[in-house]
Amino acid sequence: MKQAWRNAQRRLWQATLLLTVLLVTACAIGKSATHPTPTAMGATGTQTPDSVPLVPAAISAALAAQEHAALIQQTAAYDVSQMSLDEQIGQMFLIETYYKTYTPDIDNMVVGMHAGALIIYQKNMQDPAQVQAYVASIQAHAHIPLLVTMDEEGGLVDRLGFLHFDSPLPAAQDVGASGNAQNAYNEGTQAAQEMLKLGINTDLAPVADVRGSAGSIETTRLYSSDPTVVTQMAGAFLNGLQSHGVVGTLKHWPGIGGVILDPHKALPTITDSQTQLESTNFSTFRQLLAEHPGMIMVTHVLVNAIDPSMPATLSPKMVDGVLRGELGYQGVVMTDSLYMQGIALRYTLPQAGVLAIEAGDDLLEGAFDTTSMSGMIAAIHDAIAAGQITPARIAESAQRILALKIRFGLLPIRDSRLLHNGASDIGFADAAPLASIVDGDLPRLLRAE
Repeated sequence: MKQAWRNAQRRLWQATLLLTVLLVTACAIGKSATHPTPTAMGATGTQTPDSVPLVPAAISAALAAQEHAALIQQTAAYDVSQMSLDEQIGQMFLIETYYKTYTPDIDNMVVGMHAGALIIYQKNMQDPAQVQAYVASIQAHAHIPLLVTMDEEGGLVDRLGFLHFDSPLPAAQDVGASGNAQNAYNEGTQAAQEMLKLGINTDLAPVADVRGSAGSIETTRLYSSDPTVVTQMAGAFLNGLQSHGVVGTLKHWPGIGGVILDPHKALPTITDSQTQLESTNFSTFRQLLAEHPGMIMVTHVLVNAIDPSMPATLSPKMVDGVLRGELGYQGVVMTDSLYMQGIALRYTLPQAGVLAIEAGDDLLEGAFDTTSMSGMIAAIHDAIAAGQITPARIAESAQRILALKIRFGLLPIRDSRLLHNGASDIGFADAAPLASIVDGDLPRLLRAE
């Protein structure tokens, strides 16, 4: 670990040195540039002061953003290092409940088993004041604030609009047909503002799937059959959410816009070729990574060209291989509900939980009471004891989840002095290449070893 720390320090110093050289060079270029003549400036003939070079400012902003992202990861790594294994496992659970008020069953999951996230369904909703009190009571008992989620897409999936809590949101199909991405941004903004009033901090939207069939199970939930339009609209909706403080979630990886069977009731199969998948299904997700989505949801579908035997949710080839490896996504991957028939026809809930972790998923949706959650946790402990899953693998997911909570203000960033004092417990990945810094990328510099 000490050698890893020294290597990381060296790589970071190298990156800093390169940045310094580039800054000095760019400043020199800016100062030596020829000033515009009075004629070129227009009728006033007033000469402007030396222009401030744009490149250094851009680099400075990108470096500051990268340092902030690195500090988030350091904080998350430190916090995870202070947690027990059970606390880390608990953070990987997105639970649902049958209730509208705080109950002993909820307490068992949130306090006793350290649940990291919650989904709000219509069965939990009576009126705005009740939902607000319900969420607040759960958060008040939680040691670590929960990601409180809701499916708020608009159109057919608009829980707040359907119950008349707020104005209805239009369907994705209508927004896509408008050809105006501002409409999608405004919709994401409205959703964020409505959700935050209730204490809901995470939207399981937008849908980034591309319509591939007139009989698609997702109907009006799809923006378009054109991947470019889907990327524009879903990206604008995502930015509307996240710029107003709500975590956005791209769904449904690996793209089910052409699926005609419902994963709630069966296990659909995608028969597209690798080339078709890359140009259509994967295309929108790949492009939207530039918008830094808080999460990506993976759903239950067989993809014959990549893994014809395991549902995407439980497939290491689809999650670790393609989504993380090929596309390069290093954020939180959540599962669609693991009790849906697309999974339940083959696996029990505890089995599915273990397989999801092995596949590379971070946040497991499906536990609905004390019994179901404790059964899944017991199976995860058994898998750790058997060597199927390592404690480091659990810590990896816990760190991603905590980093997301820190990024959106649910947890504080630690004082850098504390992190440096505890640096022997924190491992560093390779420093990002200089090109990534200049382009304003926010790479994950730090992760738990």
